[in-house]
Amino acid sequence: MALKAYSTNALSVQDINERVRLHMPLARKIAWQIHGRVRDLLDIDDLIQIGMTALVEAAQRFQDTGEATFGSYATIRVRGALVDHVRNNLTLTRTGVQRRDRIAQAKRDLITEGKDADNQTLIAEKLGIGVAELQVWYGQIAQTSDKSLDEIYDDHSVWFADERPTPEHALLSGELRERLVANLKKLNERDAMVLQLYYVEEMNLEEIAETLSISIGRVSQIKKAAIGQLRNWMGED
Repeated sequence: MALKAYSTNALSVQDINERVRLHMPLARKIAWQIHGRVRDLLDIDDLIQIGMTALVEAAQRFQDTGEATFGSYATIRVRGALVDHVRNNLTLTRTGVQRRDRIAQAKRDLITEGKDADNQTLIAEKLGIGVAELQVWYGQIAQTSDKSLDEIYDDHSVWFADERPTPEHALLSGELRERLVANLKKLNERDAMVLQLYYVEEMNLEEIAETLSISIGRVSQIKKAAIGQLRNWMGED
């Protein structure tokens, strides 16, 4: 489902600079969106700089074939560079993320029950572990940031998302992967791009709609239809 490759344009430096200048607000917007997900675990200035670097590289590589706008292409490249940076710099393991999620849920449950959410004995009881083991969990969490759990927790952050696989993600595992990849190539470019933006680039429906200049409802329709088509093809294999 890789996007179509783009070769270097025979554009002048002035043209490339103008392309970058016009899309700098886009790169900054994406950097702030990513920053909103990880909050202050990473410096916004660093994210903006990485986004701008990716924007320059995109401006140098993009070739206008009439099939996609530079804004769409730049959005994918900038977002991809920033997501890679976040993943490379947040060293907390998946187990650590799951434990952080469980601690946060235990604290919320205690608050709901009118109990002290900072009492480690109560938290440990909620988790079914001992206080000593809870301290080990906190130690893993501290590897990423010296901030408290309450300061970094965000219900809408990808780093605290439910790790249970969805039916669509389950298709990506095991022996089905090769069949899935082959069937993805049968999709038209628009359908394939919607799935890539949603599942790979981790955009929400509103962001995809803005990127492709279509309505949110249309994005939802394309996504649903594309997944349905893939399921039909997979069933026929």
